[in-house]
Amino acid sequence: MIRIATSAVGIPVLLAILWYGGSLGFFLLVALAAVIANIEFHQMISHSGVGGFVVEGTLLAFLMVLNFYFGGVYFMEWIFISILTLFLAWFIREDNEKIALDQISFTLMGAMYTGGLLGFFLLIRQQPEGAQLIIFLLLIIWSGDALAYYVGRNFGRRPLAKTSPNKTWEGAVGGLCGSMIAALISGFTYLSQLSPSHCLLVAFICGIIGQFGDLAESLLKRNTGVKDSGNILPGHGGILDRIDSLLFAGPAFYLYLKLAS
Repeated sequence: MIRIATSAVGIPVLLAILWYGGSLGFFLLVALAAVIANIEFHQMISHSGVGGFVVEGTLLAFLMVLNFYFGGVYFMEWIFISILTLFLAWFIREDNEKIALDQISFTLMGAMYTGGLLGFFLLIRQQPEGAQLIIFLLLIIWSGDALAYYVGRNFGRRPLAKTSPNKTWEGAVGGLCGSMIAALISGFTYLSQLSPSHCLLVAFICGIIGQFGDLAESLLKRNTGVKDSGNILPGHGGILDRIDSLLFAGPAFYLYLKLAS
């Protein structure tokens, strides 16, 4: 019930910002999600015994999203600022050379995993009718998640991966079917930028890659021994728990649009 209530409040807010907030409003939403997700990432890896630089990492995640807001033209500058910042942070605050590269690598990975992958949604939003394209992507991922959960819970028998014992091949196939059903409905109703055949192909690609994104976050949680990335979304866990599939599906969708244009 709490899970449904959170969705009932969160989804309309998300859609309202996407539809009426303009490019700046959507940038602020994505930047906020990246900042929270990065903090959750650092909270998770702190359980492994080696922490990163949470303040610097969160700032770099924000700058990465800002880079995407300006079309991704400042990526080289972001690399230089990141490497310089992280080595400076280590020299100023740390003294254990044995874990120096782990701390720097974890922080860099966190900024790219959160800000770097979420930033692709800004590029999709900048496409013609970009808001509709993002709604389409949300529908195929959310429908896939919902059907994967239902099928896996009721009919799942064969485990999908050791990193996530509760996920099954039956659930994965059910989730892919859910994504493709949502794609067909979108293609035949409101989505004018993609033909129904393209919608199906996008759903097939993003449905599979999105499930891989889910498994990737499960690997992080299993490695660090945590159940949820956070608790900011009652009934859902953390922001990372809610966007793990989208983190991988967003870049895949953008690359598809770029190749198909």
